[in-house]
Amino acid sequence: MGAASKTCSLILRVGELISAAIVAGVLGRYLYFLSSAHAHAGSRIIYAEVIAGISILASLVLFPPLKYSFYCFGLDFALCICWTLTVSGGCESYWYWDSWGYYWGRYWYTAPRGSITQSVIGTAACSKWRATLAFSFIGGCCWLLSGILGIYVCAKYPRDWRSSSGEMDHISTPSRIARWRHKTNQEAVPTKDTTEAATYSVGNQA
Repeated sequence: MGAASKTCSLILRVGELISAAIVAGVLGRYLYFLSSAHAHAGSRIIYAEVIAGISILASLVLFPPLKYSFYCFGLDFALCICWTLTVSGGCESYWYWDSWGYYWGRYWYTAPRGSITQSVIGTAACSKWRATLAFSFIGGCCWLLSGILGIYVCAKYPRDWRSSSGEMDHISTPSRIARWRHKTNQEAVPTKDTTEAATYSVGNQA
């Protein structure tokens, strides 16, 4: 594989790691607020946090631009699909001001959740929510490009994925038999030096 492919792989893995870390950090902070307020997180937040954790681990394992990292393009496409199913919605949605903005603004200290309206919450922590959406999208794109790069490398350098034993499969069976017979005959036929040494040894014994 070429140096350009390895460089692109490193850049994409860094993007995947940074994006997943940012999403995990922001959502982790939100989960902390929920825990402080003794509230329960939604299923999609838990799902996004789990995908972020898996992405961090996968990007670290696949970070070295070695053969196996390109060969795992199926995992790249799978994580890309997972990221597209994580979080969605803008700062004007009902869930945003009813849950995200409410707990990020620590409104549970002053007013019950049922008495809070959208006008009260406003745009509290909207930048953090938009950052979560943006880096979820960026991370998904990085995984997609990594998968495409993996297919490209596997198609362009197919011999790189064959081990030495795999390369022996290209040698036909008759050729292997002929090589084995030739080697056996060479070992069986005594050389001139060996014959002379044996004759000299017998003469000395006599």
